[in-house]
Amino acid sequence: MMNRVSSGTGFCEMYTKHSAKKSVAVPEFPGIAKKNVGMKRQVSPIRQEELLKMIDLLFEQADLSDNASEQEVVKKLGKEGLQTVLKLYNLATSSPYFSSNMLDEEVAEITSNSSQSSADVTSAFEVPDVDSTPLKKKQRRVSKFEVPELTSIPETKPLKKEYKSETEIAVSRIFELGKVAPVLRPEIEPTAPYNGPPVLTMTGFGELGRWGNQILQYAFLVSAAQKTGAKIQVPYWVGTDIFNLDNSLVERRLPAVIEDRTMKANSTFTDSFMEYIRASNGGKTVPEVFQDVLNPESSTQLKNSDVWGWFQWPTQQFLPHKQLILKTFAPIPALENHFQSIITEKLRPNGQKTTVVGLHLRLGDYKNIAASSFGYCAPTSWYLDWLAKIWPTLENPVLFVASDEIDTVLRDFAAYNPVTADMLGCKMPEEYQDLKAGFFPDWYMLTQCDVLAISNSTFSFTACMMNRRENAQFYRAHYEHRIQEFDPWNADPIVHREMGQGAISEIGNTLKILYETQGTRGVMKNVLYELPYYGIRSVVMKAVLKARTMA
Repeated sequence: MMNRVSSGTGFCEMYTKHSAKKSVAVPEFPGIAKKNVGMKRQVSPIRQEELLKMIDLLFEQADLSDNASEQEVVKKLGKEGLQTVLKLYNLATSSPYFSSNMLDEEVAEITSNSSQSSADVTSAFEVPDVDSTPLKKKQRRVSKFEVPELTSIPETKPLKKEYKSETEIAVSRIFELGKVAPVLRPEIEPTAPYNGPPVLTMTGFGELGRWGNQILQYAFLVSAAQKTGAKIQVPYWVGTDIFNLDNSLVERRLPAVIEDRTMKANSTFTDSFMEYIRASNGGKTVPEVFQDVLNPESSTQLKNSDVWGWFQWPTQQFLPHKQLILKTFAPIPALENHFQSIITEKLRPNGQKTTVVGLHLRLGDYKNIAASSFGYCAPTSWYLDWLAKIWPTLENPVLFVASDEIDTVLRDFAAYNPVTADMLGCKMPEEYQDLKAGFFPDWYMLTQCDVLAISNSTFSFTACMMNRRENAQFYRAHYEHRIQEFDPWNADPIVHREMGQGAISEIGNTLKILYETQGTRGVMKNVLYELPYYGIRSVVMKAVLKARTMA
C-alpha cells in the first residue's frame, strides 16, 4: 500500500515499523471509531491519498526528510505535532473510513468551493486545546461550580483546566471538532423532559475560539439569561477564576440550538457540522437563535437549551446589556489591584496626565489564512502612518505594544520608545501562574489605554469593549481602509471581506490583500503552500465530522 515514500509518510512508515518491533503503540485520534472493515458504510470514506499528502506537506513546510530522527521532528513540530502526524498516518492506513476509493465528485465539491472551504477550516480551528490535568494547588480562591438543587447527585469537584495558547489554526484542531465537555449526568438524553429552573448551557464552550471569542460567547449567555433568570452552565474556563463568574458545570445534555446561520462567523456550521449536531441532538432539527433574543422589548426568550455559536454579532445588539457585561468581565480585586499598581507606578506616576496609546498587532496564524474572509495581517507601516498623524495631537503620549510576535514588530516602532507588558513587569501574580493565562496582562493593558489601534481580532476587540477610559478612541486595521476609527459598542467584532464573487475574482482579491499586507514573500508562501493546503484540511475536516456522527 505504501509504494509512495515521501518525506512525511516515509518517516511515519519507518516510525510505525520501529514501534511495532518495540511493542510500542502508535497514537490514535480519540472519538474516531474504528469499525470492522467489512461493515456497510453509511458515509463516504475520505481518500487515503489526501491524508498522506497532508503529512508530506507538513514535513515539506518544516524542511524535514523521511529519514529525520524523532528528536528532529519534535524540534520542528513539537511533541504535539509529532503525535498529530503519527495519529494522522495511523488513521490513513488503518481506518475503514479513509480509503483510496472516495468518490471523486465529493472531493471536487469540497476542494473547488474555495470560499466556503477556506472559511470552514479557519473558523472551525478556533478551538482552545485544554487537557484534564488538574492545576497545582496554590493559595487562592477555588472556583465555585454549583450543581442545581433539582438533582440529588453527589457534589462533584470541578476538574481544573489551564488555558493553552496553541493557535486555533493548528492541524491538530481538526480532530477536536465536535468535542464537547462531559456533563455530570450523561445518562440523560437531550430529548428527556426538563422541569427544573431555567438554565442555559454551552457544552461546546471553548471549542469555537480562544479568549476573545469566549468573551463574546459568555456575553451572549449572560445577556440572554438576563431575560429569563436562567443559570449558566459551561465547562470550566480561566475566565471563571479571573472574573469570579457565577456559573456551574453542565449537569445534563439539553436540546441544541444554534445562532443564526447567516452570520459571517458561522461558516463552521456547514452541512457536515450541522449533521453532527443534529445526530447528537437525538436526530432532531436544530433550531436557530436570532438577534431579537437579546432585545429587551422582544418576547423572544432562550432557556433550557444547549447553545452553539460564535456570537460575533453586531455589538449594538449587546448594547442594552452593556452594564451587565462590563460588570461580568471586571477582574477580581486581587488582579485589578495588581495591574493598577503597575500602571500607576510605570505609566501614570503621581497622577501625571499621560495618554497611553495601545497597539495590538496579530500575526502568527493570521499569516497563514489568507483565503479566509477575515485573516489579514496589517503591516506595521499602516500603524506607523497612523501614529505619525495622531501622535503630535496627544498630551504626553506613551506607546504600549502587544503582539503574538512582539520581537518581530517592536523594532519598527523604536522611534516612539514603545513599552510592552514584559518591560513594565506586567505579569500574572504568582498565585495565578497555574492558569497559564499569560495573554491576560496584554488584554488587561489594552482595556486601560486612552487610544487604541488594533488588529482584526476578537482578542483586542473585546478589550476595546471592556475599556472604561473616559473619551477613549478606538481604531482598527481594515483590509481596504487601513486604520479606521470605530465604536466597539456599535460595530461588527470582525471585519469580513466579501467572498464568493467567483473563483478567479476571489483569488485575485486574496492575492492583492496578501501583497499589500505581507509583500511578495507572503504571496509566494501562501500560493505555494497555504492555499493548496486549505483544500486538503477541509477534506479532512469533513471526514472527521462524518466519522464522529457515526461513532
